Amino acid sequence: MKKFLIFALALFICLSTSCSVFKHINPKIEGKIKKETKYERIIITSTRLAGRYTMFDASSIKRFLNKIYEAKDITAETKFEPDFFIEFYDSNKKVATFKYIAGITDETQPNLIDEDGNRYYVDNSIEDEFIKRIMKKEMFKGAKEYYVSLLEDVIERIPKKGIGNNKIYIDINKDYMVTKYLTSVDMFNIFDSIKNNSVEISDSIDNADYVVTIVTNTYNDTKVVANVVIKNKNNVVQRLLYEGNRAGDKITYFIKNK
Repeated sequence: MKKFLIFALALFICLSTSCSVFKHINPKIEGKIKKETKYERIIITSTRLAGRYTMFDASSIKRFLNKIYEAKDITAETKFEPDFFIEFYDSNKKVATFKYIAGITDETQPNLIDEDGNRYYVDNSIEDEFIKRIMKKEMFKGAKEYYVSLLEDVIERIPKKGIGNNKIYIDINKDYMVTKYLTSVDMFNIFDSIKNNSVEISDSIDNADYVVTIVTNTYNDTKVVANVVIKNKNNVVQRLLYEGNRAGDKITYFIKNK
C-alpha cells in the first residue's frame, strides 16, 4: 500500500509539472532538428535590418527547442513575409533553418516555416527570447499613427473615381528607417487601419490604379520628414515633401510640392 501511494504521488507530481515525456513532439520538426543532437548555438537574424541574436546558454537553448518541438502542423497559407531566420547549429555546422513570422496569435495560422515549405504554429512566447534584443520597437511605437496620418492625407489628394474605388498599392519596402523596426503583422495592421470609402488597399502593384511610395528621412520624438511619390497607371507622377511636428501621437504636417 505504501509503495502504491508513493507511486501515485510521483505520478501526480509528474503530471502536474508537465513532465517532458508526456509532451507532444512534432515528428516533422524532430526530423529537421534531432532531439539527440547537442546544439551549440541558435542564431536568429532579422530579415529587414542588420540585427541578430545568438543564443549560447544551454538552458535557454533547451527551453527554446522544447517550444519548437511542440509546433503544430498548419495547412493554411500565409500572406505575411517572414521577419526572422532561425538557424540551429551543432558543434560543426548549421543543421536547419526556419523562417519565423512575429506577432501571430491565431493558432490556425502559420508562423514557422521549414526549408521544405512545411508550415507550423509555434507558441509565440518564443519571441521573449530574442525580439527585444533585435528590434528596438519602443523607439518606433508611434509608427502606426505616423503612417496612418500620412497616408490618410495622401489618399485625400488622389482624384476620386466616378464609379467604384481606386485601388492603391502602398510601397514602404524601402522605407528602412521605420520598417526595419516593424514586423509584417505590424505593417498589415497599419494598412488595415486606413479608413477611406473611396479607396481599396491593393496587395499587388500590377492591379493598382495608384502606387504611393514613402521614404522617411527624419523620424524622432519631435519631427518627421518624408518624401512621398504618387504615380498613376499612366506613369503621371506627383512628388510631395511632408514635414511634420510631433506632439505625442499627433502629427501636424506641412506639405510642399517638389
